[in-house]
This record gives sequence, structure tokens and C-alpha cells, in this order.
Amino acid sequence: MFDTHLTTMLSGGLFRKILNNEQLSLLEFNVLTGMLMNNNVPFDTAFASGTRKNPASLQLTIHVNPSATLVLVVALEPGSPVFSPSP
Repeated sequence: MFDTHLTTMLSGGLFRKILNNEQLSLLEFNVLTGMLMNNNVPFDTAFASGTRKNPASLQLTIHVNPSATLVLVVALEPGSPVFSPSP
């Protein structure tokens, strides 16, 4: 059941927007985390405030199973986000 919900969410418009490296509004990010909570998908978030050099950004880490995670970096403003996913 978990895999079906996660697959459905990953194919949705908000995830496509993230994967296309498009700017996401804070409201859209809240909808995204709400979807994860409603489907009981474990996740972590981190926030980096914007500076003159770097735009505000969010990092969303989705725990798929004990050995696999999906790390998504979301820019809240135009520009390159502060976070860069580690290999």
C-alpha cells in the first residue's frame, strides 16, 4: 500500500514541478507535505533562508524504506538553491 501511494504522489504535478527544477511556492510545498502526512509517508525537511547570494530553499527527504531515501531540493525563489543533495 505504501509503494502505491508513493508512486501515485511521485507522478503528480508537484513532484514533476520539482523534478523540472521549477520554483515552488510555499503553499505548494505545504500541500506536498500534507500529501505525505495523509499517506503516512515518513519525511524530513530543512530550510535555508535567502541571502543576497542564495535564494531561500527547502530540502525534502522522503524515507522510502530503511535503506532508501529520496532527497528533493526546492527553490522558493529564482536562482540556485543552497542545498545540494549528497550522493
